[in-house]
Amino acid sequence: MSDLDIDSGLDGGNSDKGCPVGVVNYDHHAVSGMASPFAMIAENRAACPVAHTAAHDGYWVLFRYDDIVAAAKDSDRFSSSSGVTIPHHSFPIELPPIESDAPRHREFRSPLTPYFAPKAIKLIEPSIRRSVRNLMSVFIEEGKADLAEQLTMRVPAMAITQLLNIPDEDRASFVDWTVRLIRNPEDLDAIGDAMEYFGHIYDDRQANPQDDIPTFMLGIEVEGRQISEEEYLCMLNVLVMAGLDTTANAAANILELLDLQPDVRARLIDDPSQIAESIDELLRYVTPLPALARTTTEDVEINGIHIPAGDRVLLNWIAANHDPDVFVDPDTLDLERSRRVSHVAFGAGPHRCLGTHLARLELVVLLEEILRLIGDYKVDRDRVTRFPGLTRGIASLPVTFTPRSKTTLADTEGPIHD
Repeated sequence: MSDLDIDSGLDGGNSDKGCPVGVVNYDHHAVSGMASPFAMIAENRAACPVAHTAAHDGYWVLFRYDDIVAAAKDSDRFSSSSGVTIPHHSFPIELPPIESDAPRHREFRSPLTPYFAPKAIKLIEPSIRRSVRNLMSVFIEEGKADLAEQLTMRVPAMAITQLLNIPDEDRASFVDWTVRLIRNPEDLDAIGDAMEYFGHIYDDRQANPQDDIPTFMLGIEVEGRQISEEEYLCMLNVLVMAGLDTTANAAANILELLDLQPDVRARLIDDPSQIAESIDELLRYVTPLPALARTTTEDVEINGIHIPAGDRVLLNWIAANHDPDVFVDPDTLDLERSRRVSHVAFGAGPHRCLGTHLARLELVVLLEEILRLIGDYKVDRDRVTRFPGLTRGIASLPVTFTPRSKTTLADTEGPIHD
């Protein structure tokens, strides 16, 4: 039996944990490293939709969409302040705003919302598109590339540095952190290097205020006081790091998926206007950040299963996005799928991803440029390198394609989205 199977024989049905079938041996980090975990997730949902696992010192796992979304919206009983990752990170304080509960959460997050709204994000689209084309110019005449290493890991770093008014010459550091964190989400050296850099930003904006997000953050007030330097650094860390490896891995997983779905890829190549409309279905399918956690503040009951106060509960986004009770034939990529039910690739409830619009824009631009310029790419599946962890990490995505002249990069300025 693998470490991702149901053990239906334990405890004669595991009556002490309340699971009708048994203890589930489920490790969400291992799931992240799987190319296609959907059948295994479906088996777990059918056998034990509210389960307990011994992995990472024990936690509860939710497999049904309705249960997961209800818990995500119920911040009174499912708290983020004790951490949203399993295992817990090594930072000395909570990471605001993602690890804050109301009302502190709103005070940290709400002031930043206008900077991540569609109107604000649209302003950097030309810069993102230029970055993609500049990166592709390095390999477009070669007929081969590693799209993860040479493209998808680099674009999010370029976008976030643009948004935060970070000097162009410092982008390489952001790319380096992305690569290191995809390989090891708990790379303390990478996190330390980033925090040291953010400390320099803090000092610089104190001495030389500018019209940008890092300067604006200095004036954020929480509980009637200005945020501390420690809170500032941790908050900037969340803004930056949350958008690097998740978006990079979303792009890599989507490119691999389209290689496996030639009809869908051909459709998007023939009609690029459909790319923006297809991003949500692509994100639902791959779910680059498969899960986050909460901690119960009181005893709760979910579908008749008792979960004690103080226990950790995994909000299993990838399971929710493939729940057949919500999404018909969920393991099929369907660009015509109804949008009446929202996917949870960006989470749900008050902690839904602040950078949703930025991530969508980056992915749309990447797909438009790749499908226009090297749409016949073929993934060397034997050489794809995956890494288990918090996100569905792809550190290497080798491809071959028909070589093209660099002059094709300037054929059009490309669409600018409303």
